[in-house]
Amino acid sequence: MVVFDAMGVLYEIGDDEGDLLIPYVRDLGCLLSDADIGVAYRQASLGHMTSAEFWAACGVYGDDEVYCSRHRLMPGMRDLLEDLGERGLSIACLTNDLSSWSRILRQRFGLHTLVETWVVSGDIGIRKPDPEAFRELSRATGVPLDDMVFFDDREANVCAAQALGIDAKLFISISQVREEVSSVIPISMRT
Repeated sequence: MVVFDAMGVLYEIGDDEGDLLIPYVRDLGCLLSDADIGVAYRQASLGHMTSAEFWAACGVYGDDEVYCSRHRLMPGMRDLLEDLGERGLSIACLTNDLSSWSRILRQRFGLHTLVETWVVSGDIGIRKPDPEAFRELSRATGVPLDDMVFFDDREANVCAAQALGIDAKLFISISQVREEVSSVIPISMRT
């Protein structure tokens, strides 16, 4: 199974909190400190509050669809996912995100048809790099941890996955993923 992180891997922006969320709530007039916005975001990403409750905690009338429209798909990712699927590989995503935002993004970019299993921190109440998040991924997919290749843009998440026996790699580029995966199963070199 090939497993991807979402932010910074499936989607272009890795620091969605700093680069997308904080600027969005600032544009809406949020007066909380960046640290307080971050605390509220992490609580929401653990499923402890809904997106509506998160917006209210920030003192703004945020719109999930408008906020999610700020995300962009990583260039070349759709082709990669299609190629992996055509080779018969199972694909999953393990991400730290609000459940509702994750659903909006996967629908918006059509990833719900390309990625079989989504394990979202907002659904499971656990964020990477907590080892239990990876164990939950294994339970959700039925795939043993040592039968996974995992790509993430954060070193702490890669190290946590490696400690559990996952073949985890720091995400650099689409071509890097193609090279890593093609060493196991050849995939087309479509760019």
